[in-house]
Amino acid sequence: MKVSNKKTSNQIIFDNVNELLHSMMQEITEPTRVREEELAEQLGVSRTPVREALIRLESTGMISLRPGKGALLIPVTDEEYYEWLQIREVLEGFAIHEATLNASQRDIERLRNIFLPYLNEETNKNLDDAAYAQSNVDFHKEIMSLAGNQLLEKIWHSFGHRIISHKRKTIKKLHRREDSLKEHMQMIEAMDNRNADLAEKLARQHVRQIRIALQNLKNQSTLLDILK
Repeated sequence: MKVSNKKTSNQIIFDNVNELLHSMMQEITEPTRVREEELAEQLGVSRTPVREALIRLESTGMISLRPGKGALLIPVTDEEYYEWLQIREVLEGFAIHEATLNASQRDIERLRNIFLPYLNEETNKNLDDAAYAQSNVDFHKEIMSLAGNQLLEKIWHSFGHRIISHKRKTIKKLHRREDSLKEHMQMIEAMDNRNADLAEKLARQHVRQIRIALQNLKNQSTLLDILK
């Protein structure tokens, strides 16, 4: 029992370190040093489980450990972002297909309620793009959870969809809020009709449209200018 509790505790610390570093990534544009002792102090835990968490996170590419010099937090590059969109198209298609098969009616309503404020014209006016971006994150997180595939969730969390989307403010920069809302509601409708194949098709198109829009902008300017 003690071993199990220790594993649970270490996993919680790992999740907290992961979340904290993801939050820090929102503010950086170049590799930034993170100190093990400072992370431990912020989380109110000892340094050992924090060190173990950093070692695990190095394999994701989020940080780079340097002997005797601590850890470097590595921001996402433009190239990695494009590659992530290619991967996302496949992952999201699979996830929503499975979620459609697994979701209860209550789950469907919860997904619909995420975007409910934006369907009301008056309420929508008072909500900024940052609020919509968070709703977007909440939706995709729910889909990953409803897919019922733990490995998929780990992959999704490791690559930090929430941070990549928020950091680059993709929806705002591409003026995709209206289109994004429409696409999300179509996906939810397909799920409500238990049409897993259609939901998958719509999800893949949703991500593909982002990639196409970014590519079109790239033809007019550098990614550095677009996404900085």
